[in-house]
Amino acid sequence: MKKFRFRYSPLVWVLLSVVLIICIIGLSLNILNIIEYSFAKGYKLFSYIALCVMTGFVIVFVLSVFIYGRYVIKKHALYTYFGFIYTKTDIKDIVQITHFKKSDKLVVYFSDQKYSVIVISPTEYERFILELRKENPQIIYTSEIDGEQMPE
Repeated sequence: MKKFRFRYSPLVWVLLSVVLIICIIGLSLNILNIIEYSFAKGYKLFSYIALCVMTGFVIVFVLSVFIYGRYVIKKHALYTYFGFIYTKTDIKDIVQITHFKKSDKLVVYFSDQKYSVIVISPTEYERFILELRKENPQIIYTSEIDGEQMPE
């Protein structure tokens, strides 16, 4: 099993942090409201409890995205973990990997005409490609500059 951590852009880190801070503030305020309205029954108490559950869920999700965002190659499949949510793709469905040098992006093309940009550190591109090709030697690898193919 090989793991490759997501390399989030600074903007993604900032946005995730903002969501986390807002949710922590919201959770705190709702807990204070539950304490304040604990004698009240009915709609207000229920709504504060529901808001606590929802903001707590978002906090857990954002933290899991921070910690567990990664690609995992195991048992002839490529797993993309986005927190506790994941997708599984059979490696036999990958037909090509292209490294676009100018933008320094790695793109994986699938047999169903779809593609995915791999968001890992450029220093791990080679190891990622080798691990995929170890599982499926039929995968074509190309490298391009400005849309022109480079000999490899």
